[in-house]
Amino acid sequence: MLKKLLVLFLLVGILLSACNMSTEVAATQVPSSLEDIVPPEVLNQIKNQVSQTLGVSVDQIQIDTVEQQEWPDSCLGLGGPDESCAQVVTPGWLVAFSIDGQQYRYRVDEKGTTIRQEP
Repeated sequence: MLKKLLVLFLLVGILLSACNMSTEVAATQVPSSLEDIVPPEVLNQIKNQVSQTLGVSVDQIQIDTVEQQEWPDSCLGLGGPDESCAQVVTPGWLVAFSIDGQQYRYRVDEKGTTIRQEP
């Protein structure tokens, strides 16, 4: 069911892009299809961090895809050499954004407390 919902969401996104319609999402507004996948407060946390990290307005952040994931550790598989990560399976999501045509991929745990950009 989740895969069908993701495919439907992607198809709607492609259709809207083809029609050249704006699908920007503000931090306070989350499409209902995403609310079924990721809690709105988690999406808002991701957008706020991306906004601060990249120095862009939240309104410029457009969600392209959201994939449910299980990360291999508490660092979401992106721990550094001087970092200690709990070796536990950590459920969460891989969220892809487009900002001014540039694609960014972020990993997030299910509570939105750990958010990391993929290299």
